[in-house]
Amino acid sequence: MALSAKKLQEVMKEKRRRDKLPPRPVLAELIPLTLKRGELSHVTDRCSTILLAIETTIVQSAREHSQVDDEIVRLTLACLIRQLPAESEAVALVASQLVAARQALPVSDDDWLLSLRAICTSVINHRKQNAGAFSYLTSARNFVAKANSLRQ
Repeated sequence: MALSAKKLQEVMKEKRRRDKLPPRPVLAELIPLTLKRGELSHVTDRCSTILLAIETTIVQSAREHSQVDDEIVRLTLACLIRQLPAESEAVALVASQLVAARQALPVSDDDWLLSLRAICTSVINHRKQNAGAFSYLTSARNFVAKANSLRQ
């Protein structure tokens, strides 16, 4: 179906107008906070020591500071995963402790990021399944205690 001369002229005029516009900025795609089920089991197998170090640090932060709850943990992990500034003092505190723990570990950036995403997946899943501000932290405390007893 051919365009009429007038319609073709309008289309070409619109094309020239669009060509003169400045290019649209490309939005950076945000890194997802969670892992898929297959990825999660792979990360758990591959990065178990990193996961334990992260969870131990989070549990320790929650013991030291009463304002740390599941939401603070989720926000902290989101900030670290997406490399955003901390939104609150509690988030900054937990983030600084996690960064310090990361410095003590010989781990690649990819493994660290995958581990953070795995923990964030756990936090989000616990919050969906169980109502309450400390569902993930309670589970993490139990896990860390069990892991430490097995190490001894």
